[in-house]
Amino acid sequence: MEIDDLKSDWNAVKPILKTDEEMLSLLQENKHPVLKSIRKQIVIEVTAWFLFLVAYYSMFDGARKPLWINLILVISLILPIGHGLYGYYYNKYLTDGSDIKTALKQLYNRLKNYALIAIIARVGFVSGLLLFFSYNIHFTTTKYFLLAFILVIFVIQLFVLYQIWLKRLSTLKSVILTFFDTQ
Repeated sequence: MEIDDLKSDWNAVKPILKTDEEMLSLLQENKHPVLKSIRKQIVIEVTAWFLFLVAYYSMFDGARKPLWINLILVISLILPIGHGLYGYYYNKYLTDGSDIKTALKQLYNRLKNYALIAIIARVGFVSGLLLFFSYNIHFTTTKYFLLAFILVIFVIQLFVLYQIWLKRLSTLKSVILTFFDTQ
């Protein structure tokens, strides 16, 4: 793309005008639309996992399983909650006010860490659930096939998640490199 085309495209963009009060309100944690939606998602997830933890002991025979299996289940349910809280923190503090080059490098590194946490949380969550629900079950051939099917679905899901994060990170890295090569 030529620089003149880029300039004309830039000049053609009509910005959404906001008052100073609206701009300042976006800086407040309770008013920011992205943080508000993340908070809502965290509240829904924590409520759902809490209700599951309240009911699993009797509904899914948690009382008959050893303490260590129950602890693994609780820890595996805490992983996605921790991932959500880290995502909230990540979006709340995107930059530290340094120059744009340093801020973009920090953003890339933090996003890499977030992607790693997302994958680890997913593996821990599914592993804990599978261990809890498959503990003390007499496996037949059909049950082994069902377990294999669940594992294949999980591996496919994990591969897709990895590919999504890989694409996001490579796109961000190429944008950052392009940005700094033109300066």
